[in-house]
Amino acid sequence: MCKWIGKAIVCLSTLIFLQCLGTGIGFSQTKSEEESSPDIKLGEIRFQIKELTSTPSPLKMLEVHVEVLNRSRQATAAANSIKLVLVPTETKYPEGTSGKKFDPGQQETTIGTPLPPASGRIVIFGFSLPEKIPESITFEVQLNSPEGEKKTATWESDKT
Repeated sequence: MCKWIGKAIVCLSTLIFLQCLGTGIGFSQTKSEEESSPDIKLGEIRFQIKELTSTPSPLKMLEVHVEVLNRSRQATAAANSIKLVLVPTETKYPEGTSGKKFDPGQQETTIGTPLPPASGRIVIFGFSLPEKIPESITFEVQLNSPEGEKKTATWESDKT
């Protein structure tokens, strides 16, 4: 009789354990939610001046480096699905400066390669600066306009 009770307990325990495994309850981990679309964000915006030697006078280029990040853990952003728009919103000149005002206009680009999860790309916009360099230029960067994230950054010329 004691053997029957022992076998019944072992069989019953095994049956309950297998049933818990089959239904997904018990000690299993919770299922993570699957990402439906990538989480694309704007990162850091940096500026760099490059001087190109040419005749009769050297050219100065203002490069705007915009970092685009995919913060998703699993979702890859498809090629040509990320659009960046760079708009100069304000240009300040030193007092007493006259002549042609600098207006580079709106710049747009699309990232033509896929952006894998947990990675980023740097997109570079370039502008040729005029002879009379402005004191500062304020730019607005927008990701996937019109509803996407916006950031504002200001470039200031060296006072030296």
